[in-house]
Amino acid sequence: MQFQFSFKHMDTSDALTSYAETKIHEKIMKFVTKPIEAHITFSVDRHNHMAHCSVLGGDGFKLQVEHTCEDMYGSVDRMVDKLEVQLKKHKEKLKNHKVKDKQERLQVLTGGGAAYETPAGDPIDAEEIVRAERTRSRKG
Repeated sequence: MQFQFSFKHMDTSDALTSYAETKIHEKIMKFVTKPIEAHITFSVDRHNHMAHCSVLGGDGFKLQVEHTCEDMYGSVDRMVDKLEVQLKKHKEKLKNHKVKDKQERLQVLTGGGAAYETPAGDPIDAEEIVRAERTRSRKG
């Protein structure tokens, strides 16, 4: 995992970078297993402290989160909370997409809503149906 930090209109702070890095790393590692790049920008505009994070995932997703607060550490905390929500949403999309796609393929292969069953009453998986169809077409 790679981190890049940028500071606008403020001095660099090792304490702030290490704090943000540990917080973001904890949240990202819960949800993602592939390599990730994170670019974090800290900026100050009068009394507003803004933290912006752009995350580029190894499987092609990109998330951007920012939060403005009167305290930079508070901005980082809120930004990490928003990032966690987006990561959960992205992971749920991936999980639901696969299940939905598999169910649709099974319905297409079975010709409707009824699934094939073995004589013992056990349901047959869609991959087993595809393998059987391929074997049947090779023989015939």
